[in-house]
Amino acid sequence: MKRLLLAVAVAVFGLIVSFGTPSAARAQTSGPAITGDWVIQVTGDTLFAGTLHLTRVGNTVIGTSSVQGGVLQINGKLNGNTCDAKWRGPKGGTGWMTITFTPSFSSFHGEWGYNGRKPNGSFVSKQLTQTPF
Repeated sequence: MKRLLLAVAVAVFGLIVSFGTPSAARAQTSGPAITGDWVIQVTGDTLFAGTLHLTRVGNTVIGTSSVQGGVLQINGKLNGNTCDAKWRGPKGGTGWMTITFTPSFSSFHGEWGYNGRKPNGSFVSKQLTQTPF
């Protein structure tokens, strides 16, 4: 009896995994093509020009960029063509950013600030490559 229950549990788990994977993959590929590398220029309290890598899974957008002293991390939620995000700098600084994509999602602009403060600067960006997933 224990073997039968174990076999049924394994079979159900296998079905969940096999049917869950395609829809998860579809969530990454449907919608705007944000995943890829972006050239970005940041102005304000901090000046920076470089490359930002963004990945979109569903309405979640995550990003990383190599900056002086380490890696900048971004995590946000996409709503239409606007992404409200949080950032974390390599030395532990944190803040917010509002990213507004163009209708074609080939470029964006926005502003950034430290937590609980008004904007400290702005940024502009253009996508370098597009990845189908």
